[in-house]
Amino acid sequence: MSTKQVVTNKFADLVRSKPGGEHLDVCFACGTCVSKCMIQQKIEPDYNPRKLIRMAMLGKMEQAYQNPTTWLCSSCDLCYAACPQEIHISGVIGAIKELAIEAGYTTPLETVTVDEDICSGCGICSMACPYQAPSLFEKQTNGSIQRRSRVDAEKCMGCGICVAACPMGAISRPGVSNQEIRDQMDLSRVEKEIPRLVVFICDWCLRAESDLKILDRYKKDIKVIHIPCSGRIDPEMALMALRSGIEGVLVCGCKPGECHYQRGNIVSSMKVHLLDHVLDQIGENDGRVQFARIGTTDRGMIRQTIDSMLSHLDTLI
Repeated sequence: MSTKQVVTNKFADLVRSKPGGEHLDVCFACGTCVSKCMIQQKIEPDYNPRKLIRMAMLGKMEQAYQNPTTWLCSSCDLCYAACPQEIHISGVIGAIKELAIEAGYTTPLETVTVDEDICSGCGICSMACPYQAPSLFEKQTNGSIQRRSRVDAEKCMGCGICVAACPMGAISRPGVSNQEIRDQMDLSRVEKEIPRLVVFICDWCLRAESDLKILDRYKKDIKVIHIPCSGRIDPEMALMALRSGIEGVLVCGCKPGECHYQRGNIVSSMKVHLLDHVLDQIGENDGRVQFARIGTTDRGMIRQTIDSMLSHLDTLI
């Protein structure tokens, strides 16, 4: 047996030894998984699970560890339903990622950080995170033992769900911090035309470029704020928008079972539902804040959703 064959078998065996990696040999390399995944289309043309699996089978360990596919899979498992072999591709990718981390490689993603001086150690972030990236630890502060949160960057996918969940504002992520989103809303405008509607739209719920272009036709009526996941939305942002004179707030997320970050759409819909109750209690729940579920195959639905919301706002004038 050649040296190359020994290395090949060793790396493949390492992958198989990890939970999820046992399906390494089952893949047909048909590419159906890519057709269901939006990562290749949205952020990384080189994303390709079947190529990554092939690298593992051929013993190309370093190439596999450096491949973007290893780090970008969010385990949404949209591909699972389409796979003719019924493989959880995310499990195989996760096994390779675990080996890469053990070998000293680090994620290229923008991940969240915790300000321990502000953190109260409540643990809400760890409950909200789909990836169990935040965890609590104890530290001695001023002679007493206090709990704080820390985030495992290698588990974090940068969805921002924990940023919105933190009641103390102790968690942040570049690009989607509370202040950066407030700045996009431009609530301190002076002598500027106020948009009628703020639309918070998940980066993953619109699959087609034609749908994204639809948003351009509403430039005067809406302010579009792109967020990594609808779960990033904080109800306070909606209230701030309404207080600034904006007539309505629309949050667009994925349909159940299609969330890129597993359950961010569930978190966001619950927040909007909670906000409905708050507005009910103060007698101001007239549908100015709404949550829309847009599926990956719902082409053109964004136009209908925005038109419907603007029509509803007309009835409130």
